[in-house]
Amino acid sequence: MRQILRIALAAATVTGVLAPAATAQPAAPVGKGQVILSWDEFVKITGYDPAKKPGEQGQMITVPWAEVESLLGVKVEKIGKATVDLPWQDFKKLLEWSVNRKAPKPEAPPPADYIVTSANYAGALSADGARWTLTAKIQVLRKDGWKRIPILPAAVAVTKATLPPNAFLNAADGNYEILTEQPGALDVTVEFSVAVSESAGINRVSFQPVLPGASVVDVKVDRENVDVKVAAAQSLAVKSDKGVTAAAAALPGGTGVDVSWERALPKVAKAPTKLYAETRTLVSVAEGVLLGQETVHFNILHSPVRELKLQVPAGASVLEVIGAGVQDWRVDDKGALVVVLGKETIGSCSLRVAFESPADDAVDAPVLRALDVQREKGYVGVAALANVEISSAGAAGATRIDVRQLPADIAAMTNQPILLAFRYVTDDFTVPLAIKKHQAVAALVTVIDSALFRVMQLNDGRRMTKAVYSVRNNRNQFLRLKIPKETEIWSVTVAGKTVSVARDEADGSILTPLVRSSSASADLASFPVELVYVRTPAEAVPPAGVNRVELPVCAVPALHVMVEAYLPAEGTYTGGWNKPGFTGALKLVDEFTSLSAARGAVVVHTDAAKDVAGMQQQFDQRADAQAVEAGATPIRVSLPINGKRFLLEKILALPGDHLYFDVAYRGWKPAT
Repeated sequence: MRQILRIALAAATVTGVLAPAATAQPAAPVGKGQVILSWDEFVKITGYDPAKKPGEQGQMITVPWAEVESLLGVKVEKIGKATVDLPWQDFKKLLEWSVNRKAPKPEAPPPADYIVTSANYAGALSADGARWTLTAKIQVLRKDGWKRIPILPAAVAVTKATLPPNAFLNAADGNYEILTEQPGALDVTVEFSVAVSESAGINRVSFQPVLPGASVVDVKVDRENVDVKVAAAQSLAVKSDKGVTAAAAALPGGTGVDVSWERALPKVAKAPTKLYAETRTLVSVAEGVLLGQETVHFNILHSPVRELKLQVPAGASVLEVIGAGVQDWRVDDKGALVVVLGKETIGSCSLRVAFESPADDAVDAPVLRALDVQREKGYVGVAALANVEISSAGAAGATRIDVRQLPADIAAMTNQPILLAFRYVTDDFTVPLAIKKHQAVAALVTVIDSALFRVMQLNDGRRMTKAVYSVRNNRNQFLRLKIPKETEIWSVTVAGKTVSVARDEADGSILTPLVRSSSASADLASFPVELVYVRTPAEAVPPAGVNRVELPVCAVPALHVMVEAYLPAEGTYTGGWNKPGFTGALKLVDEFTSLSAARGAVVVHTDAAKDVAGMQQQFDQRADAQAVEAGATPIRVSLPINGKRFLLEKILALPGDHLYFDVAYRGWKPAT
């Protein structure tokens, strides 16, 4: 029994165990893992009863405990002569498990049937044809079955193939292929021919390899001094000697072999570099300085260059050099601007240089001159950035031309009008400039396009006014307003934001901070400045009389002043002999005059009802606050929203104009 268990655990194959009878056989050689027993020996060792079925009770295989300890490599004390009984089915499973556990594991399938370790195409080229030899090393990975390995397209003509034993050349599916059943290394040599085409003196041969991976192409042309080119080559070495030109190239995978060759042209010695220059210069006269912008177009012939040089006028300072390919620039101790390019350049190259130079009453227009050039020509334009008068007389080497004859790129350098224009085609020229300064005259920097006043008059003499100024401002910090006496300012907003105002102690003017108008093109946009103020007279006005309404005095001109006055509805507003009771600097009108306004806030089209309602709310809030502060009960006072409405206006109010109107009235109810 011990022998049988050892055979099972060692993955031995037991034969004849289930046979009803067997004869003794010689033992298998050592290491084969096979033991053959006769049936009688098996029954004697295991105690197996062939009369019983495998599943019947008592069909057991008995193993002494000593044998179990020996198999497991353990020792248990005080067990004695115990035995282990195994049912036949368990013994059978143990035997099958042992055999399967010791059986060799199946090998993993290879990732590919074969791999190409190297491929070399050697060609002998001539105008009559091209003979090629393919030398390839292939490793066949798949062991079982026939393998098909495509090696060349069927478009070429195979003349000879050298293959290892049990490998065969076949043509199928548009390719030549190797058929083999053997795995392992496979060395292949195939000779084939490809037709050569000729066009305009250039010979060409091409075919598409079908072997995967990179390849090496070695060709020899039966002529010396031949220019050989291999398309898509990652490296190419060409050598000519003894009537033969040889070339070696490395090609990436999936790339076709495409070789062309022609007679090499003799090399011509490099000619010296020739430079031609054309300049565009704009000189702008500012306060005490001349600002220059110059574009230089170079034409480089024969040989490339890495440096370009320009002579800087005496006293001028170079501020910036820009251009495609400019790597660095400097001004040397001889006053030459040296521009270093990023690489050697031939053909056209353009530079743009910004510089400045001191300006006197008489000065030559500063122009950078190209150095080491065969010929230079150019244009000069002169513009003014300050209040100066520019003239020129006695230009030498340059011709004065009409400004309209200047190239468009000079006009594009400035928004100012170009005053003088010159053209030159010589190496030596001067353009003298006479600069005459004039005293600057102050210009209008702030203007009010329109001013709308909504006046709410109570019959006790109090008056609430909302003023909306549509302002265009360039540089002024404040809007100066002189407010009528007995007036309290309630709120001020500029461009929709609440601001705090100040008072000039010298003349009592109210200073409202301004913002700068945004600009679009050449226009400045207007923005609203809103003031709400209330005038409270020292004494209540009588039921009849003349009431004067004064408007703030403004320090800047207002193109259109409009007043929308709401007077108590119970009153009568006429003068003597039934004449209108309005006199003063503003004129009574039926409708406001329509004037063109600047881009921005349009005050004449505001919602009057909504505006008046807001004034009523502000009036009530201020009255409530004052009453609570004084410890009294607030008294509601209604503004004359439904009162009599009158329109007055004035076209063009100059700075300092006293704007007012008097209204004769009667029938106002006394205040209670």
